Amino acid sequence: MAQLTDEELASIAHDYYLSKLNIADISQKYNLSRYLITKALDDAEEKQIVRISIKRGVKRNEDLERKLQNRFSLKEVIVLNNLDTTNQDNEAIVSYAAKEIQSYLKSAKSAGMTWGTLMRDIINNFQEEQRPDLTFVQLLGQTINSDKRKNSLEQLAAQKYNSQSLLLPAPLYVINPNFLNNIQEEPFYQSLKNYYDKLDVIFSGLGTYEAFSTNKYLQKYYQQQLFKDIPTEEIVGMIFGRPYNIKGEFLGDFDHHVCGISLEDIMKTPVRFLVVKNRFKSKSLLGALRTGVVTNLVTNEGIAERILEEKK
Repeated sequence: MAQLTDEELASIAHDYYLSKLNIADISQKYNLSRYLITKALDDAEEKQIVRISIKRGVKRNEDLERKLQNRFSLKEVIVLNNLDTTNQDNEAIVSYAAKEIQSYLKSAKSAGMTWGTLMRDIINNFQEEQRPDLTFVQLLGQTINSDKRKNSLEQLAAQKYNSQSLLLPAPLYVINPNFLNNIQEEPFYQSLKNYYDKLDVIFSGLGTYEAFSTNKYLQKYYQQQLFKDIPTEEIVGMIFGRPYNIKGEFLGDFDHHVCGISLEDIMKTPVRFLVVKNRFKSKSLLGALRTGVVTNLVTNEGIAERILEEKK
């Protein structure tokens, strides 16, 4: 007998896993022996036509949560136990973060958010709700990239909630402070400012100086001017568009170059979520926690242990 094609394997797998037909029914349907049907299911799994995922409750490391909460004066810390693979760890962090953020959104009227793949993954994990009274607000302008355009994450989040979104049609950085002063006088910016003053929740990930410096456009036109008085070797991370060192000190005068929310308005927001899933960002996370801009943290025990070790 000729070997089954991938399309045939997919059809058999669909009948078994989704349509819930038993082996005998599938055998009769395709006029194949039960042995060949069983082998087809094994082949489909081996070729990753079928991917079996077993969902289990993720446990938390309460000891590490208490240590981080006490040492960095955080309101809430969620440290998930390590799973078998990095992919499982990442999926667990994203899923848990989405659930936690949504719990705070239930009583919120306005929520601010930043850019990034992690933010998109979290939003994709949101459960749909009906909240026309909720507004998702863009906190920062968009990183200039001449190669591609990015869709608004605020609009994506608003679709999940059947709610509103307020966008910031501006670049993330400007060189001329006068341009920033002028744009802040525009009506659209004043509308954003009104929301920045009264945000209920912020959720964000961490950025890196490496990501900035590898953006060819930013490197060519902005890097030298923005970082000319900053010892870049001291930068361990970037949050809300601003670089900081391991001590949690913000470097440079970025408030005069960042289009978006000010540090003052960030600090006024009662709930400021930070989600970190990259184990190579332990120093970045340690510095970020020391800045004081974080109130709530979601990560896993591998990263948490690195933080406490770095702190020593």
